[in-house]
Amino acid sequence: MRKSLRIILILIFLGIFIFSGYKVVNYFIEANISKNANNKLIEKAITPIDITKPDEDKQEDETIAPFTVDFEELKAENKDIVGWIYSKNTPINYPVLQSDDNDYYLRKLITGEYNTAGSLFMDYRNKSNLEDNKIIIYGHNMKNATMFGTLQKYRNQDYFNEHKIMYYFTPDSNYLVRIFSAYTETTQSSIYTETNLNQDLIDQVQRKSNFQCDIQVTENDKIIILSTCSYDYDEARYVVFGKLEQIP
Repeated sequence: MRKSLRIILILIFLGIFIFSGYKVVNYFIEANISKNANNKLIEKAITPIDITKPDEDKQEDETIAPFTVDFEELKAENKDIVGWIYSKNTPINYPVLQSDDNDYYLRKLITGEYNTAGSLFMDYRNKSNLEDNKIIIYGHNMKNATMFGTLQKYRNQDYFNEHKIMYYFTPDSNYLVRIFSAYTETTQSSIYTETNLNQDLIDQVQRKSNFQCDIQVTENDKIIILSTCSYDYDEARYVVFGKLEQIP
């Protein structure tokens, strides 16, 4: 009897081990498929440009977009693509999609293929032309650091110091994104539920930040919120806030 029980328990644990191993392997296979699909899109639609200043130090001019985005090419791939987001020296270099809800692209690539990595997507309530003063973009916190897997590094002051800006591209305009706050928030927070961010709420957002900065932000500014899963507590999200400034 004891021997039979031991065999059953071994088989159960072996089954759990095999299933867990399968899930892990499949996770990284899908993450790699997602990465390869995005790299192909970059080759088709992104054209780098020289943004160095015409002086001896050859510093880059952050007020000029580092590349051009061919939105006609992107729209040919998927009409739901509404923008492109880029953060230098990070994996963040992706199209942003928008559907009729906030579920469709949670587990779908731009091709419509099921994939646990999903896609970066704009809140369905936002206007894709950025008429709102608050724009939310969602993405998964991937273990291989793709998608929004690097956002939580903004918990560290040194990381912020090296990654103070991002870029956001639309079919009509290019924007510099000046990062000004990042912290863990609940899904029930008013940053998700309020249509606009008033000055009191913006001030709260800045006080909660995991890093210090001196960027001035008002309720008249356009603000982009990058949101990803966090594991600090149930329904926790890590949110990064940026101020949008239109650039050439």
